[in-house]
Amino acid sequence: MQQKTALIVGASGLTGQHLLELLLDDPLYAQITIYVRKPVHISHPKLVQQIVDFERLDGAIDATDVFCCLGTTIKKAGSQDAFKQVDLIYPQKIAALQLAAGSQKFLVISAVGADERSSIFYSRTKGQLEKALALLRYPCLCIFRPSFIMGDRAERRVGEKIGIFVAKLMSPILIGPLKKYKPVSAKALAKSMQHAAHHSGNGTHLFASDDIKTYE
Repeated sequence: MQQKTALIVGASGLTGQHLLELLLDDPLYAQITIYVRKPVHISHPKLVQQIVDFERLDGAIDATDVFCCLGTTIKKAGSQDAFKQVDLIYPQKIAALQLAAGSQKFLVISAVGADERSSIFYSRTKGQLEKALALLRYPCLCIFRPSFIMGDRAERRVGEKIGIFVAKLMSPILIGPLKKYKPVSAKALAKSMQHAAHHSGNGTHLFASDDIKTYE
């Protein structure tokens, strides 16, 4: 298989860090570019770091596959509008710029329950992103809809920790259609994204938590 190039957006986040490690060790990628607000302390011959201001981003790079791991919380962002900038506007903008530059695959982390018509702001925003990306008509679009993502985060997310604890307790009874609510590890999510990048053909592909858990 011919070597590819990749762009990771959100490489300093929980899932993004795991994904970066995986792709740097992946012989199918010749170069990995990451968009960051400040440099990450990683040195590798395949790694290219680009310091970017997402508000002013108006260019693209050569990347066969684009991995979008951007995500925040309303508490951290400060408002619903600020949250939408990170979880909707930035990914949509980057996807459009990269498609115009020739990228073939766009792989993005959404969330379980994503629905543009949802009464829940978070789920509605994720659904709006999925619709916007679908309208771009990428040759290959991979959407990952994890439930709670487990791992050691730099920042405290008390509500999320409680949710993960409850989800773990209930995990044995989350069967059938409820399997999509099982929590998954950030590493498994990163592995599933890497696998999808190599094996998903043209079209739109959806991956729920039970699909992602196979990489645990």
